[in-house]
Amino acid sequence: MTAKVVATHIWPEHEQSPMVVDYLDCSFEGAVGDRHSGLTMAAGVRQKPVFTPGTIIRNHRQISIVDVGELNRIAEALGIEGIAPGVIADNICTQGLGHLTKLAPMTRLVFSGGAVLMLGGENIPCTIAGAMVERAYGSAAHKFPKAAIGLRGVTAWVERPGRICPADLIEVHPGR
Repeated sequence: MTAKVVATHIWPEHEQSPMVVDYLDCSFEGAVGDRHSGLTMAAGVRQKPVFTPGTIIRNHRQISIVDVGELNRIAEALGIEGIAPGVIADNICTQGLGHLTKLAPMTRLVFSGGAVLMLGGENIPCTIAGAMVERAYGSAAHKFPKAAIGLRGVTAWVERPGRICPADLIEVHPGR
C-alpha cells in the first residue's frame, strides 16, 4: 500500500475556518497551533455513556485525518463535485488510504519524516462539518452526517512527535 500526505491544515482557536499550512509540527499535545491540541480535553456527548460532559479526560482527538478517496465518496453522496482538503477541519489529508475510516483503532501511521500517530477510531460525522461543507458548496448541513458515515476519516493522537509535510509517505501498522 502506498499512501502519502497531500495537505496539512490547522484550525486556530480565533479563526472561522481551517487554514492550509506548509507542515504540521506535532508535539505530544497534537498539531501546534490547532484548536484540538492539548494533552487533555473536556468530555462531550460522544463520551456521555462513560463520562459526564465536561469531565477532563485524555485527548484522543488531537489530530483529524481524512483521505481524498473518502472525501470524493462523501461528495458523490451529497451530489456535489468534490470536497477539498481542509474543508471539514482535517489536519491531514491523505491519498492512497481509501479505507482510512475502516482502519482499526490502535493502528499506527508512521510518516516518512519520523512522526507517528496512533488512531483512536472513526471521526463520527456531525453537522459542524456539514455546515462547513454547506458554506463551501451549498449542500445542506443536515445531509452531511448520513452521507459521511463510515467515510469521515479518523481521529488520532501523537505517539511520536515530529513534522508532517505534504508529500510525506505513510507506512500503516494495523492495530489488533
